[in-house]
Amino acid sequence: MRKQVIQGFHSFKGKIYRVFGQDGEREQQEELFRTEEADAGNQDMHGTGQDRFGKLIERRDFERIVDEELRAGHSQGCLLVGNVDRFREVCEIYGQDTGNAVLRRVVDVLLKSFAESACMIRQGRDTFAMWLPGVSIAHAEPFCRKAGEVNDVLLHPAGELPPVTLSIGMAFGDSAEDCRELGKRAIKALNHVKESGRCGCEIDDGHGR
Repeated sequence: MRKQVIQGFHSFKGKIYRVFGQDGEREQQEELFRTEEADAGNQDMHGTGQDRFGKLIERRDFERIVDEELRAGHSQGCLLVGNVDRFREVCEIYGQDTGNAVLRRVVDVLLKSFAESACMIRQGRDTFAMWLPGVSIAHAEPFCRKAGEVNDVLLHPAGELPPVTLSIGMAFGDSAEDCRELGKRAIKALNHVKESGRCGCEIDDGHGR
């Protein structure tokens, strides 16, 4: 019952934000992988439990790894981008400390669910990207199932953490592309999930899917 009330509140408040143009989620997502600046999300870990972010790397290193692996003959891979739905409302309701605990939980669940991940970064406040090397579009269906499992885990937290969900976009690519191109495609898929109601996964295979 508690979770239904929380989810209902998030949904109602989200409608208010959309009506008055204050959501800003799409604008935030469209900036990912487009700027030359270093990722600000990894620079301020105070109060977020930095030990939990020990496996996260800087965005420049992330892009270099992806580009080098693609050029080195690892001709296929998947770039996954996940955004915590309505994270701003979560922080407003429960406070920043709880919001930080939610982010740590999201990192844990993603790393455990996608063990194939070679590296992971924090893109902005509530968005994470993972590089899954050596996989092709043939992995689309099992990856979508994993994304659903991630959301199921996050919707049923242990302890006092509030339930949250992720919107996830994935892009499969090969050596003809680079990290930024894959990132833009993954963000496009993620934005479609946001526009379709959040809490889901969409895959862009480079052919309009």
